Amino acid sequence: MLNKPIHHTFFRFALLPLLLALLFFSADPHATAAPATTCPSGTSEPRALLAGDSWAQYMWDDASHNDIFDKFGHADKRMISESLDSDPGPGYTGSEYAISGSEARQWINSADYPWIANMVTALNANPTVDTVVLSVGGNDVLAGRPDGGWYKDMDLDQAGAEDALFATIETNTNAIITAAQSVRPNLAVMISSYDFPNFNIGFWCFVYACPKRDALSRDPSNGLISDAELNAMMVTVEERRIGWANADSRLYFDNSVGLMHYFYGDGATAPGVLPYPGRTAPTYQPLPGGNPLKPNLRSNFRLFTGFIDADPIHLDYDGYQYKIANQTENFFFPRWRGAPSLTVRSQGGSADGWTDGSNSGTDAIRVGEDNVDNLYHGIISFDTSAIPDSATITAATLYLQREGGNGISPFSSGLLGAAQLDVMHGTFGAAAVEASDATAVATAADAGCFHGTAKDDYYAVRIDLLEEGMAAINAAGLTQFRVAFATNNPGGSDPYVAFRDGDATLPRGADRVEPITKTRLERLPDGRVIEKTATVNAIVHQGLAETEGPMPFLDITYSSTPTAVDMDANSAEINPLGLSLLALTTLLLTLGILQINSERHLKE
Repeated sequence: MLNKPIHHTFFRFALLPLLLALLFFSADPHATAAPATTCPSGTSEPRALLAGDSWAQYMWDDASHNDIFDKFGHADKRMISESLDSDPGPGYTGSEYAISGSEARQWINSADYPWIANMVTALNANPTVDTVVLSVGGNDVLAGRPDGGWYKDMDLDQAGAEDALFATIETNTNAIITAAQSVRPNLAVMISSYDFPNFNIGFWCFVYACPKRDALSRDPSNGLISDAELNAMMVTVEERRIGWANADSRLYFDNSVGLMHYFYGDGATAPGVLPYPGRTAPTYQPLPGGNPLKPNLRSNFRLFTGFIDADPIHLDYDGYQYKIANQTENFFFPRWRGAPSLTVRSQGGSADGWTDGSNSGTDAIRVGEDNVDNLYHGIISFDTSAIPDSATITAATLYLQREGGNGISPFSSGLLGAAQLDVMHGTFGAAAVEASDATAVATAADAGCFHGTAKDDYYAVRIDLLEEGMAAINAAGLTQFRVAFATNNPGGSDPYVAFRDGDATLPRGADRVEPITKTRLERLPDGRVIEKTATVNAIVHQGLAETEGPMPFLDITYSSTPTAVDMDANSAEINPLGLSLLALTTLLLTLGILQINSERHLKE
């Protein structure tokens, strides 16, 4: 047997990692999935699951999450749940997991209650769900003194009783969270907060509020818990829950304590004056928002079964809309939006507007049909010159926000066919909107995917650009977009949507307060059911405009590749011969083959 030269063996084994290193460093470090060339199907995808108690049940029954997702331009994402409007007691075998009256201690009792198992089944059946919104623990607290819950001055009866109760609720809640994350370890869980109650019911107090206030008091006759003490209890509970969320990067806290006071006022202070609940971890200051000394207004609460105004806990439909908008602007929208490299607002002025082929205007961005059956073409202009020359655009999304219109939105009705986005590298004609922009040839035609109904004011439409649309974006100057529908509807209702343009501003202060009319059937103490109408002042939530402003905006995500100069400089450090990476790799592969052949000859 021939002895192998040591330097031959060393060279052969040293060559492999060198080749692998060269191949690794020659790969594009910014490589991403290829941009889409076709739009996905029109069906929405389950992305979140709502579980827990009556707050979860009412939010689901009101269909509020999916409506608010649409309002923020993400109608292609969907909340899922199954609800039950009362606690059926042990032994129930239904499939629900948003259960009115359910307690965390019931959830962990899997022998008698199927809630955790039902939630896990739903998560397994919907693999695209990546977030659970969990509202639980409130009923454990409200059980009061008779049923092992919280009550005022409970530590006077047993030292440390309050801490022990909260620790038990935390342990039980963590068991629910652990069960959800056992399905998908990276599942995000949002701990949903509550808002201030109002136990000042009046005639119907005997139904629930008065006995419950007694149950939350150690000595109801001499120390009945006050409104301010009820609020303080709630703040204490939420401070503990914030601590849970801060201890686990997969947990998030939805702070809505005092939210109704911000939007409606507290009866003495006008809407928009009291502080908005804090949005930023870890302290979420101000906590609480609103006025912790006063309850929410009675007009913020829904009716009990039988049209009785007796509920001190649960918000009405409008209240939950505000709460879910708060969840969406602070969690869901940033999560789904991602982290764009660049966001630009449209130019406004004469560069944003509409044309129907004969006339044009710059009062808004109109899309739909005019009163003589011509199609409106909305024109939106952006200065996209901030994109680096070396950038490769990997994603681009255009957001438009409705401010008015006529008839049923054609984005939801389908009456005018499919909407179309055309992209112009530069401008369709002059930079200012003109009639001929309706028919000018675009750089990329039908180059976007539309999401959103634009069914009402402040609802957004999101348009994800396809690959050819991204390629048409002008990194050296202006890019114009044209939005229009495919067909008109002769003799029809002339539906159109007017979107805000680059000159739009968000009202501030008292200018944001609007009268809101609430109409509902209500039972009087004498048993009659009448329709009651009340007008309250409130701040109207304006969707995306609350955090992003009302103007059209374009999110652009790009990767930057090294320039030729950068590549030469980097190569020179490891390649003194000045060879390209491809040439150097080829050379080393050739040397490796020669080395193997040389050893083969030595064996022979």
